[in-house]
Amino acid sequence: MARTPQAGPGEVSGNGAILAVEREGDGWRVAFASEPRTSPQPLWFHVQVSGLSGTPVRFVWEIADITLGSRDELPRARPVLRADGGSWVRAETAAVVKLSDGRQQVHFAHAGGADAVAAALCYPYGPAHLDATLAGLHGAWERSPIGITGEGRTLERLRLAGVDAAAPRPGVYLMARQHAGETPGSWVLDGLLRHLASDDEAAREMAQALDVWVAPFVDLDGVVNGNYGKDALPWDFNRAWEPLAMRPAVHALQRDLQRFADRTAPRLVIDLHAPGHCTGDIYLQLPREQRPEGQREAAQRFAELFAAHFPGLEPASLQRETRYPSRWNALATLGSWVWDHLDSTPCVTIETSYQRIGERVLEIEDYRSIGPRVMQAAAAWLRERA
Repeated sequence: MARTPQAGPGEVSGNGAILAVEREGDGWRVAFASEPRTSPQPLWFHVQVSGLSGTPVRFVWEIADITLGSRDELPRARPVLRADGGSWVRAETAAVVKLSDGRQQVHFAHAGGADAVAAALCYPYGPAHLDATLAGLHGAWERSPIGITGEGRTLERLRLAGVDAAAPRPGVYLMARQHAGETPGSWVLDGLLRHLASDDEAAREMAQALDVWVAPFVDLDGVVNGNYGKDALPWDFNRAWEPLAMRPAVHALQRDLQRFADRTAPRLVIDLHAPGHCTGDIYLQLPREQRPEGQREAAQRFAELFAAHFPGLEPASLQRETRYPSRWNALATLGSWVWDHLDSTPCVTIETSYQRIGERVLEIEDYRSIGPRVMQAAAAWLRERA
């Protein structure tokens, strides 16, 4: 008699409650649900099953309709799969099954031929991925400790190497993973790090002209633990930017941003996020209408410059209003803090889909290709203000 495979959270940012592992024809059915962990509402998942001995496996993402995003968009879901530690690939198809009581499941499968198969909402990205990228860039980025997380991990900031500290220049400060499960932001940032360390002529010019600082994992503990992180208790990271910060990492970043502001002019802050489970495209979340008009105008101008790098998209689609409700102070965001405390420094929030831009389903290299476009728009925006 075949032994039942073992299933549980994945090794990198693992998240997923296993509800059932059952025989199904000549393979197995693995039912799981996204764990909310520190968040009231779940979304991120990363599970794995081992001991398959080459048999097919069908994953059933249970109660997917309670995760962040419109239930109407679930048919567009395309989770990712990884067999025997190889490369991550998109599931070829995914199907929504609506149960008689109204609950919705998302079904997707691996055809077999592997002993271990992992599944995730989108391509995982953790500290080991960053380490591997930086190791291949041969010292192009300097790593510095700027704080200690609530769980005792070292919070790091990267800075493009070779900058003369005595010569202030235009600067860009980038952040990712204020919400721990929003991995598209990390893959965009990965492409940006690679681009600025490359031999590309435009990249070399930017590296010489700009002072670039990067906080790769704002919620580092959440990234390592596999939390989703949106509205994370006791305080959402992107609502913790009060004058007295509500998170240790935010406090450390506030101090680092002040160092950055002392050494750069003009300057821009960029915050990389991801939206609901199947929300498509890439776009900027504009500051709320209660914020100063100058702050909104700066974000709108960046969106116009950014749109030039996406000729297949309508420019208006790259700007969306921030009006959804918040469990916290809706104005205590990174963007509000840098404008109010760093001499009207603008911050732009870029949301990149877990799934697709237009009808194009996003692969890792697609995400990486966005990073250079972010920097090109940032460099153009800063040139206008130099």
